[in-house]
Amino acid sequence: MTIDEAKRPRPRFKRRAETVAGAADPEALFGELPRTPKGAGALWSHQADQLRTYANEHRDSPDVALELPTGSGKTLVGLLISEWRRRTLGQRVAYACPTKQLARQVLQKAHDQGIPAVLLIGSHRDWDQAELARYTRGDAIAITVYSAIFNLNSHLSDAHTLVFDDAHAAEGFVAEAWAVSVKRKLDQYDQLFDALGNSVEPSFVARMVALDGPAADLNEVRLIPIGAVARHAEDIDRVLAGLSGDPMYRFRMLRENLASCLFYVSRREFYIRPMIPPTFEHGPYTDPAQRLYLSATLGDAGELERAFGRADIKRVPVPPAWDRAGSGRRFFVFPELAAPPTEAAEDAAETVGDEEGTPGTGWAGDLLDLAKKRLLLTPDDDSATKIADVLGVPASERFTAKDPDTGIQPFIDADKGTLLAPNRYDGMDLAADACRMILMSGLPTASHLQDHFLETKLRASEVLQERIRTRVLQGAGRCTRGPKDWAVVVVVGEDILRFLSRAEVRKSLPIELQAEISFGLDQSQEPGDALVYLAESALEQDEIWQEDAEPELAKLRREATREPQPNVAELAASTVREVRAWTYAWQQDWESAARTAVEVLESLKTPGLRPYRALWAYLGSAWSALASTDDASPAALRSSDLLRTAHAAAVRTTWLKEVQPLPSAPYDSDPVDEQGVEGVLALLKGRLSSSVKFENQSANMLANLNQREATKYEQGLVALGQLLGAEAYKPLGKGRADAAWVWEAFWMTVEAKSEQESEGMLSMDYVRQTNTQLASLAADRGVVAPPEGSASVIVSPRSVVDPDAVPIAAPHVHLATPKLVLDIAHDVVRAWKELRATGKGVEGEVLHATVARILWEHRVLPMQVRERLSKDPIRGA
Repeated sequence: MTIDEAKRPRPRFKRRAETVAGAADPEALFGELPRTPKGAGALWSHQADQLRTYANEHRDSPDVALELPTGSGKTLVGLLISEWRRRTLGQRVAYACPTKQLARQVLQKAHDQGIPAVLLIGSHRDWDQAELARYTRGDAIAITVYSAIFNLNSHLSDAHTLVFDDAHAAEGFVAEAWAVSVKRKLDQYDQLFDALGNSVEPSFVARMVALDGPAADLNEVRLIPIGAVARHAEDIDRVLAGLSGDPMYRFRMLRENLASCLFYVSRREFYIRPMIPPTFEHGPYTDPAQRLYLSATLGDAGELERAFGRADIKRVPVPPAWDRAGSGRRFFVFPELAAPPTEAAEDAAETVGDEEGTPGTGWAGDLLDLAKKRLLLTPDDDSATKIADVLGVPASERFTAKDPDTGIQPFIDADKGTLLAPNRYDGMDLAADACRMILMSGLPTASHLQDHFLETKLRASEVLQERIRTRVLQGAGRCTRGPKDWAVVVVVGEDILRFLSRAEVRKSLPIELQAEISFGLDQSQEPGDALVYLAESALEQDEIWQEDAEPELAKLRREATREPQPNVAELAASTVREVRAWTYAWQQDWESAARTAVEVLESLKTPGLRPYRALWAYLGSAWSALASTDDASPAALRSSDLLRTAHAAAVRTTWLKEVQPLPSAPYDSDPVDEQGVEGVLALLKGRLSSSVKFENQSANMLANLNQREATKYEQGLVALGQLLGAEAYKPLGKGRADAAWVWEAFWMTVEAKSEQESEGMLSMDYVRQTNTQLASLAADRGVVAPPEGSASVIVSPRSVVDPDAVPIAAPHVHLATPKLVLDIAHDVVRAWKELRATGKGVEGEVLHATVARILWEHRVLPMQVRERLSKDPIRGA
């Protein structure tokens, strides 16, 4: 967009009133930034402190982790320890990196410091034999990649010391050695359903294998029952034996232990793995005298231990002063928060004919156009490609990091280009002028189906918070690799915006990042054209940035404090037992595995970890069943008790009823679902017994929910609630919900904003209003409070929520799209048509069971509807 700058003054960054004496002094604002070392021996003080602590306390520790944030020189520290162990102890040292590109960078750093090193990446058949011999003799350090250590036949199995760089990113690289992905396009995908037989309900299989269409739910994921996998292990083995290529090698890593694996399935793939990798049996990893983990962020919840399957890793924490120094400077920009453009911009837009920059991208397109080279960070391939298409990036200027030999070097060497990096939040160094513009789109919640299951089905987001924060932190730092680097980070997507809007999330991040994100959220609510100017100022590091932004950032940094997320200490303490339990399970010592699962269960006591308790109770139940000799054995009795415990902890979720329902429990075993079935039965026998009346109500409901006019849409919501078996109505009074669905044990209010355009933010007023709707409903009904687990839903085409509204949103308030509501309505109509046809001539308990089964299969029992409508809590789970 071209705007005549003479029409108005250049915009300035907003600054708050100064509250700290002496803040005008630049040194008081910034403090001393660390200087770049000049040659071998020029160590920063914190590097020397880490080396001293290591030498005094951990030279003989089997597992030791050093935390050194990005830009603090962790690679040099790792290389120096490696060289010391090679020279002084006469050991062979293998230094592993996540990617080949990083391995090459480490090799260059070693050469710069005069440290002898060789590069051993790619197929071992292509390794230079002379360089391999230098490593074998102990004359040089071997620089390699994780996959060279964690594979079926490692050719670096003779190392005395292993060093793992970027260990915070290890979960994917380590666990994937024991993980098999069977994509839907493979014949084995359908064959696995055949192998599992009737252990998986036919309606679920039909949804998974059906052709793609508007009703297909790509996000649905299910855990296959552990007992079913054990019963059908031979049939499963025959199917997986037909794999080829990389999946075949992965299968060979776990073939003898299929019964010890968890099987997840979605419309995209089967994903097979143990929850914690069995590294204990992998000699190339366990045989070395020491394993050294270099990490930019170790975290507090035990993620490093879970990733590597090690229960006792000694830690050397981050240098105390570094948290406030940071590495480089970032200007976070949230274009979806931008206010309408100024009058000058609107006048100029009439001239250039484009009010909001690149078509379909809004201000994000204008921001990205400020730089010739851009990095696109997205959770998946499709998102990256779509963004590049919308931005109009020509094929000749698109780069990826997929080439195993060249990596990102072609992008670094190019004068202009866009690097598409789906799910690559680590493993790329784009320092200095290599790239200064990042687009982060979407929240990196799930890198595989296990994460996706924990997040969406189990609702155990507490367990994933550490991993998500690490990915966001590392992704934002791809272009700031040292204290003198700077970059603009453009953040788009309602999920990541809402995540970073939560005060408790920001407080758990490093001080420097807290200041930068808070500053960015504040600045981004300027008019969109002004925001583009401010981003340009940040890219140029001009006088406006230095005079306005840097002092404000320094002030925010001084005022910030870092606080750990709730429950992290409890999760960290649980790690030792979790690793031990999965060790027993991998060895198929089911009795010991079950008893240790009970220990894990008993150690997870806080309410916030209840979903994780449910999972461990289920694991203990399943392993106890595998250990039992007959139905009366102690293990069998313990299995039944643990299954009941799991169901009690999994209340208000459906995953466990899908996996392992209680013996003889009907589909509507939850009291709310029971009431839903009774409500549907009453309508089926009463007001809607006539096919004409049903067809009229269902047709009107679908029509009303497929348009935007408020009154008709509200009528459609009420009709939908009735067909779900609820007492459904529109409450009277100002500020009340547009529809209330009431079952005795559960209530749901729906606030519809169907007439809104998709652009813009969901306001704080709407969130405040929705916060109170359940309480108002309770007052109407003469009770103190609504039933536990009741929910409120805002239905709006707007996906972006005002950041100031996120912290004040009640935990029970969720956001849903009109399309999701319409999908549920179509499922309800299909279920009703089936039960009207199936239920003819059926009465009593048989009819009740039939209705429950059909509603379950179409995912329209009340608790299933709750799960579908509450996937997007405004404040976060």
